[in-house]
Amino acid sequence: MGLFSINYNKPGPGVAKDAPVKKPFFRFWEVYFRKFFNLIKLNMLFAVPTAICFALCFLLESFVTGISSSLAFLGQLPLVLLSPFVGGLTFVCRNYAREEHAFILSDFMEATKKNWKQFLLNGIVCYVFYVLMAISINFYSSQMASNSILYIPFIVCILLSFLFICAQFYIPVMIVTFDLRLRQIYRNALIFSIIGLWRNLMLIAIIGVFAAAAFIFFLMMTPLAILVLFVLAVFWMFGFFGFLVNFAVYPMIVKYIINPYEKEQQEKKKAALGQTGDGEGAATEAAQEPEEDEPDFQDSLY
Repeated sequence: MGLFSINYNKPGPGVAKDAPVKKPFFRFWEVYFRKFFNLIKLNMLFAVPTAICFALCFLLESFVTGISSSLAFLGQLPLVLLSPFVGGLTFVCRNYAREEHAFILSDFMEATKKNWKQFLLNGIVCYVFYVLMAISINFYSSQMASNSILYIPFIVCILLSFLFICAQFYIPVMIVTFDLRLRQIYRNALIFSIIGLWRNLMLIAIIGVFAAAAFIFFLMMTPLAILVLFVLAVFWMFGFFGFLVNFAVYPMIVKYIINPYEKEQQEKKKAALGQTGDGEGAATEAAQEPEEDEPDFQDSLY
């Protein structure tokens, strides 16, 4: 299907077509405050596996650094186990972003269980990629002063890291929305990381500002700073940024995947009806037979 391959079930915009269109900025805050307490509940739910994974990271890092400081990167490995729960967070936030209802606990658990394999594999890919990029960028930056040619691989690593981070805005929502293989999702996400450049830069800037502020609070190490970070992590952070990312990227998915696909299906139906009107029943029957590259619509939660 052109740029994007598609295979999805029941994505639905969730908003009446004749409803007045509000500017995204105002609609974001309207929906966010409408779902504010639900997002707090969702955040608390996601904070449970997050706390467990961070505790495992602390224990593992203490163990591996006791063996060798060069193995410190293994301390973040348990974060991969958090990946499947991102599916539950994403599903609920995606529904809120397209103004649909979601049962917080049941939908969270169902989406986590249904998509855990793809999310876990994506988590492994992320871990390996970030470790390799961290090692590569650190090496090239330390050697560039003595060898200027290393500026080229250094810049390449920075660009690859940027595209990969942008792609991660789209990968979770596509996993919970479409029936696609992970390689197809990665292909589409990399395309979105380019064509959605300004949207992606906005998200990175917002998240970066918050991360910088949180890091400054962490360095303060005062009881008040620690309490503020704890409260934000338990009650606000994951729900807000999950909703923000899904609200920002889902319109791109609708524009470039869902709408073109639905338009194509409508054209096929019109062509089939036209052939039926001309007495070509055999052609219509053939058009109704499923093809290998057509979407597989399933009756499920999604």
